[in-house]
Amino acid sequence: MRKKTDAVKRLRDVHAAATRAALISAATERFVLHGYAGTSLDDIAADVGTTKGAIYHHFKDKRALFCAVYEQLSRQLIDVVATTATMPSASVESALQAFVISASEARYVRVLFLDGPAALGNVACREIDMRHSLGLITQLIQLHAPADLVETAGLEVLARLLLSSLVEAAQIVASSPDVAAASSRVLMVLNRVVQGLLQSK
Repeated sequence: MRKKTDAVKRLRDVHAAATRAALISAATERFVLHGYAGTSLDDIAADVGTTKGAIYHHFKDKRALFCAVYEQLSRQLIDVVATTATMPSASVESALQAFVISASEARYVRVLFLDGPAALGNVACREIDMRHSLGLITQLIQLHAPADLVETAGLEVLARLLLSSLVEAAQIVASSPDVAAASSRVLMVLNRVVQGLLQSK
């Protein structure tokens, strides 16, 4: 009897996880295409073929669902950058380029850099970004920054400042009517800043 109960519980958990993933996937498409304000929970439920009550079973409200989408996209963006940054021939410049190019994609622009701060607040967005980005940035600094700079400023200070610069760069690109031109300009500035940081005394 216990084995049967455990099997039913596992099946229920698998179904719940699948439903949650489907809701996040559908919500991502809606938020990217229509924005936070233009998306309703009814639309998302209809896309998944479920009810709004099912959404409330997994998420407190639309903001909580949007937060889950933001978290997933933030992690995906950093995974893309990490793939480039951890290649044997990678440089800081190539990692910066990967970030700026990827961050200019529509899904990241709309959710992470346009609607995110308004829907979740800058503090919440920064906490999520730091959770997924700080480790990679710290790793890049350890690999490429001169020892005297790391010792004097400290890894955390350097990583947080660089992360702030990257987020601001992405927001500049996101709000520009000419994404290609804005990407080129911010990448040039970021490269100059990083080159300056990486120069030993």
